[in-house]
Amino acid sequence: MPTPTTTIVLGPETVTVTVENEQGMKSVKNTNMENVQQIFMREQSIETPLLPSQWGVVKYYRKNNFEGYVLTTPPTERKVSFDTGARGIPEEATIPVPPLLWVFEVRTSDDGSKSLTHSMMYALKHELLSFKDKVFHAPYPNIGVSHGICWGDENPLVPTGKSIQNIPARFFGQPFNSDLSSNRVASFEPDILEERTDNALYHMAQLARDLAQSKEAGEEYVYPFDSLKASSMDVKDAISAYLPRILS
Repeated sequence: MPTPTTTIVLGPETVTVTVENEQGMKSVKNTNMENVQQIFMREQSIETPLLPSQWGVVKYYRKNNFEGYVLTTPPTERKVSFDTGARGIPEEATIPVPPLLWVFEVRTSDDGSKSLTHSMMYALKHELLSFKDKVFHAPYPNIGVSHGICWGDENPLVPTGKSIQNIPARFFGQPFNSDLSSNRVASFEPDILEERTDNALYHMAQLARDLAQSKEAGEEYVYPFDSLKASSMDVKDAISAYLPRILS
């Protein structure tokens, strides 16, 4: 019985692929080099080294038609808006933002289009130095207990790999509501309430007031990292838990 074989013949303009099965039956397909390269690239797994102490994409994975991006953003201030109507929550505010770790999984369809299949966010105390760094729950609503970002009815488009770096701005640019806002930060007592709360909306509003007061007093603002809710995971866990189709 013949041994199954695949023969690839490279021509000046076409590539001929001949497959012979165990019964000796042959099938011939004509394609081009670009398609052959895409097939090989899909089957090749890629994992780049971790780039510590840098902001932006610090690690990249690829396996079959899935890509994984690990992104970090530096501490900053962002103007955000709220759509809640809750007492003490302004319509707009400028909030301090700690260093953040983002993990994205992107799927490429057969037609070449890309879609965001997983998007996760965590808080860090400093720039990413190693996989052993601890992560914290991101102190924002619209993020699930498992750290996944809720985008509402439509995930952000991912036309190119570079567009991954625009997703953080998209997250902070959309109005925050009360969805998934409880149990996101350490319990605290806001200036505007008499009871303690672990609600991310009130945490954001409190930080906005504290930041404004620091600026008015001419004092340096220090982010209250003790207000973050600790996670049991480190960076390695955070990455591996949500890229299963790449790291399995």
